Amino acid sequence: MKRIALIILLCMSCAKEVDDLGFRVYTIPEGEHSSGTFVNHPDNSRIVFKFLLDESAIYESIIPENQHDVNKIYGFSDFGKIHQKYSIRLGWRYINGEVELCWLRHEDGKHSSGRIRNIEINEVYSAILNITTFYYEIVIDNDTTLVRRRPKGNWGLVRRYYLYPYFGGNEFAPHDIEIRIKDD
Repeated sequence: MKRIALIILLCMSCAKEVDDLGFRVYTIPEGEHSSGTFVNHPDNSRIVFKFLLDESAIYESIIPENQHDVNKIYGFSDFGKIHQKYSIRLGWRYINGEVELCWLRHEDGKHSSGRIRNIEINEVYSAILNITTFYYEIVIDNDTTLVRRRPKGNWGLVRRYYLYPYFGGNEFAPHDIEIRIKDD
């Protein structure tokens, strides 16, 4: 009975508001990191989606150097059950009055990130995250960024899962943040 209640609770927590344009609206509440707990597994190593950040993506960190932390929009684990070991995500940060779109990679337990480009608030962007043999391929509106990939182990036994919106590293969301995502 406890298992059934847990499954129902998990399914209810996975339900996200859908706006008039068909985007799922993920809200990271003020004082939190995560938009919720979701367990979904992709069928392959490629996700194609559209996303939109609104004014709530603009923020100021309490600790100034944390302003350079990359907040997460969407992505997926790579090569195993622990995304802090191997994963790729699309993210953003608000720097000098601009929203920077970034990639964030975990590789062998270490994370790195890089700037892709600046984006506009309230504009819809098309994105592809694709895991190839040696690269993470990130395509934003037909512009491609390649990020090196070097996983260890048996590549044939990969079980991936999606990674949803998340704010910060060691700071929490300073206000409610909404991120809109629509799978293509």
